Amino acid sequence: MQSEMQRVVIERDGPIAIVRLNRPDVLNAIDLAMWQALLGAFEGLRDERDVRVCLITGNGRGFCSGADLKETAWKGETAEQSKIRIDTHHQQLARAIVGLPVPVIACVNGYALGGGLEIALAADIRIASREAKFGFPEAAIGRFITGGASLLLQRAIGPSRAKLLLYTSDHIAADEALSIGLVDEVVEPHDLFERAKAIAARIAGNPPHSVQMMKRMLDEISLSNFEDVLAKETEALVATYGYSDIENAARAFTNRRPQSQKE
Repeated sequence: MQSEMQRVVIERDGPIAIVRLNRPDVLNAIDLAMWQALLGAFEGLRDERDVRVCLITGNGRGFCSGADLKETAWKGETAEQSKIRIDTHHQQLARAIVGLPVPVIACVNGYALGGGLEIALAADIRIASREAKFGFPEAAIGRFITGGASLLLQRAIGPSRAKLLLYTSDHIAADEALSIGLVDEVVEPHDLFERAKAIAARIAGNPPHSVQMMKRMLDEISLSNFEDVLAKETEALVATYGYSDIENAARAFTNRRPQSQKE
């Protein structure tokens, strides 16, 4: 279970499950194999009755730098095939994280971009390292956001700030993310994991039926149109595949992308 070849590593610390993205050489960029591994991890945790809190973080310097743009899974697909792939990977992972009965804490240790920030937004709580960076590159590469971010981002920071972040594709630092409500706490890098675990332990010490009922009710109220949002995001992303400038924009972004320690 700890093999370096695994895209995702799952650990347990008593009632706390820890999910680690494990492609540190590419800042945990998500390829199709990682989408599948993450989905399997969260769907598996749903049935583990002794888990009371879940932490998600990334190995190495990055939380998750987004989709692996070296993969061009959409090439050669029909629109219907693309919709099925997006729904069964991007959107189903968002459903699995949001729908996990127990609280999910995103422990953002580095870059959280695009799909990586979508994962963090699907969590209930976000704790960030002071070195973390956040952003959505989708506008810069001619793509569209997924994972329910159209709803989750506005819920976190409000419509105007969400539009500013999305339209510009700018990266923002952890302190700014805290000031606009994108994250709940910012701590020094060496304190990050222990702080997240301390919050998880505090939650895990409460009666689980009460915590889980609170999560379910709060999400039912604030995410009542979540499925509609996912469907519209899928349609919008597939529509972007029809534009010829996407490959050039994606290639240019890849060349500008933050480099990992091994690159």
